[in-house]
Amino acid sequence: MQCCPACNARLGAATLCPRCGAELKQIVRSERVAQQWLSVSLQSAEAGRLDLAVPAVLRSLSFKQTPAAKLLRGFLVQRLYRTLYDTVAQQRWPEARDILGHLQMLEGQNETLRRFDEMIGQLSVKSAANSSGD
Repeated sequence: MQCCPACNARLGAATLCPRCGAELKQIVRSERVAQQWLSVSLQSAEAGRLDLAVPAVLRSLSFKQTPAAKLLRGFLVQRLYRTLYDTVAQQRWPEARDILGHLQMLEGQNETLRRFDEMIGQLSVKSAANSSGD
């Protein structure tokens, strides 16, 4: 943190504002924890572990809404949608449902995800009926 959020005074390494006396220890700690969670999310995404990357980026954002964390969140949403399309095309229904769950964590419930859930449910039932009839 470069400036005091209370009075906008320039800060050094101190956790006490030299101008207004505001205690900044918790804010500095939150920024540090946000950065640590962002690092976990980046490493997890790089390793292909979106199941870990998604909650980690959300945790980072809960401590501080940094541009980097917001950018990573958007990247994860795009990557998950691409993966969802691929899993639906390959009829891997349990995996598609997992991906849908991660998207719901990142975006909340919306009409697009609701329709995907409905479509996956219908297609998985038809797929199971077709494979049991063979």
